[in-house]
Amino acid sequence: MKLAAIICEFNPLHTGHKILIDYAKSIADNVVCIMSGNFTQRGLPACADKYSRAKHAIYAGADLVVELPTVFATASAENFAYGAIAIAHKLGADCLVFGSECGDIEQLQQCIDTIDNADTNNRIQQEVQKGVSYPKAVALATGLELLSHPNNVLAIEYLKAIRNIHADITPFTLKREDNYNDEEPQLYASSKALRTNKHLRDKFTFDYVTKDIDDNIIDRFCRIAPTFLAVATSEQLEKIEGVTEGLHNRIYNADKTKGYEHMIEEIKTKRYTRLKIQRVILNQILGITKEVVTNVKEKQPTTKVLAVKSSAVTLLQNIQNETDEITLRADRLYATLSGKTAPTKLVKIDV
Repeated sequence: MKLAAIICEFNPLHTGHKILIDYAKSIADNVVCIMSGNFTQRGLPACADKYSRAKHAIYAGADLVVELPTVFATASAENFAYGAIAIAHKLGADCLVFGSECGDIEQLQQCIDTIDNADTNNRIQQEVQKGVSYPKAVALATGLELLSHPNNVLAIEYLKAIRNIHADITPFTLKREDNYNDEEPQLYASSKALRTNKHLRDKFTFDYVTKDIDDNIIDRFCRIAPTFLAVATSEQLEKIEGVTEGLHNRIYNADKTKGYEHMIEEIKTKRYTRLKIQRVILNQILGITKEVVTNVKEKQPTTKVLAVKSSAVTLLQNIQNETDEITLRADRLYATLSGKTAPTKLVKIDV
């Protein structure tokens, strides 16, 4: 039985995701989605709780949904990819299916070879030292336009992780068509567009998704976040994952009295992007330190099952259903923000 893995957030699931799942089902007997939990790579709460989003994935055609632990789900592209590929390898996935703006595995592999060149690496570091973000530094150092697109960056990290873990996983990529972030998209809409523009949901997602979206969850989080930062010392902040070269001092000195947006604007620089800062803020709230990440990466990641299709329960036979303390903290925080309690037993879904 061939198993295809999809690494995802489904925040929320949209018609483009459905096409990806359908393609995975055309090349494999079963599809497992390795999905972020209640918080995402943006450092913010997901628009629907993880059990609802896992259910959406099953309705869209997936057979099994397991959780990407929070330490990886809210990390930079490198660690996000590492954690997800490690789980895919642990589950025995034969192939990985993902979307990219490039749509060409060979081009992506060639890009990795270019980045791995010693001279290129030196140029990348020189650009980083000038204060630009790592993805932009890579693009400037290599002259590769390919790396200016976020899904290409993730795709490259997936391929690097497959190589570094020595996983026997064959990658397949579908080219992302249309501009997902257009205000009025024609073919597909991005998850971001669907979160912010309710009028797009009828066309680009599904009723079973729309009814579970909590449009106020991020606002609730942003109201409480500055309070957590206000009581942190500079020394504590310096130990947090993602903090580099004085960022802890910028966070410590930022005004927390005027709300989340004002705090972000005071911290942000060319080097420290909004997304990086959002991740660091969440890491501080959840206690994700550099030491925690190092320790987690030395072990096999946990595999928490979120949902399974009733006809595919045999996929559970070799899975040890478990979770970790950081993810439990994230779940308690999300429950407080949403007012929703988690299911007390595994969700098996008939479709």
